Amino acid sequence: MKTRTMRTIPIRLHDIIVRSLSLILSGLLLYTATKKLMDIEAFSAHLELLPYAGETAADILTIGVMLVEYALGFIILYRPQDARGYLMIVSLMLTYTGYIYYILHHAPILPCSCQGAFKSLSWEVHYVINVVVAVLSAVAWKLVKQQRKHKQETL
Repeated sequence: MKTRTMRTIPIRLHDIIVRSLSLILSGLLLYTATKKLMDIEAFSAHLELLPYAGETAADILTIGVMLVEYALGFIILYRPQDARGYLMIVSLMLTYTGYIYYILHHAPILPCSCQGAFKSLSWEVHYVINVVVAVLSAVAWKLVKQQRKHKQETL
């Protein structure tokens, strides 16, 4: 009787970290987009309060923000080794962080909540979370780039 041996594939810590970050970031993006979709009227109304944004711009932003969040969430969920997804998340989070900075320091009135996924958070805490998510995305981007470079060198 022959014994079969299974071929094992070594799992590197690097791969575990990238996949974990992928799951965390995609879960966060898909959750926030779904929360916005579930209360789309409030999200759109909040965007209408932005300076220089009227009803039409708010409607476009409402749909655009949700589509971008869903798209990025699914990109890194199904293609965790694609560095472009993480770079786009960094860009998105820096844009959100800039918006919150503006709200905190220059807005004539402070909206009562962010109207995002975490309505109960203060603007300051939301700002910190956005920075942390941007940093995690940058770390994932860097790890994927390093892995790609390492694979090319070994070929």
